[in-house]
Amino acid sequence: MTQTPMPMHTDPNETVQRHLVWRGWLRLAHWSMAAGTLALLFTGWLIANAPSVADHAVQDHYLAAYLLLGGLGLRLWLLLRGGEVERFKTLLPDLTRTHVMKDMVRFYISFGRMPLPRWYAHNPLWGPVYLLLLLALVMVAATGFAQQQWPIVYGFYLPSMHRWWADAIGLFVIAHLLAVVLHDWKGTACDVSAMLSGYRIFVIKRIDPEEIVGTQRISVEQIARPSSRDPD
Repeated sequence: MTQTPMPMHTDPNETVQRHLVWRGWLRLAHWSMAAGTLALLFTGWLIANAPSVADHAVQDHYLAAYLLLGGLGLRLWLLLRGGEVERFKTLLPDLTRTHVMKDMVRFYISFGRMPLPRWYAHNPLWGPVYLLLLLALVMVAATGFAQQQWPIVYGFYLPSMHRWWADAIGLFVIAHLLAVVLHDWKGTACDVSAMLSGYRIFVIKRIDPEEIVGTQRISVEQIARPSSRDPD
């Protein structure tokens, strides 16, 4: 794990560290899926609402679909063969961290007035949602490619299913963007730039053993473990 001290922090009771959390392959998968999804949503809207450019938009729609498939395939491979924070288990609900999930709900409901809890890699509240997003992306891709030859499968009208999954993904994109902006505005982990550089910022509170007795000290390395509790 790469660690870089940040000397600009002046609080004597805290230390700031910069850790590599998101590796290059995961960032590539993230931005490929993000770019592909946004392009698909835009071109899909043009196909449905702008007949004068619909034919050209269809071509761009399929190009964006291949970009999405590349990123999605890479992300699914990382779920199985990636690093510790990239694998499937890190996105599953963790019953030992329900307190963080509750704090995240309070943070959102208060529009950032309540403290933002700390975590190492995936947001404990959003992790399971990311799994649902991956499922939605698989479904929208499958129905999109299949609807031309098999519009009806087992009684399901694939064009309608394709639009339904696309609408669900669109809602997720809006919620995700709002959440990320709120995190960077009220938090300290630099969530936006972390998906560009791979590094997140951690503010670690120092504990004086002479003043606090019986308190367990937790290092950043322990925070890094997906199954560990937050140091608060």
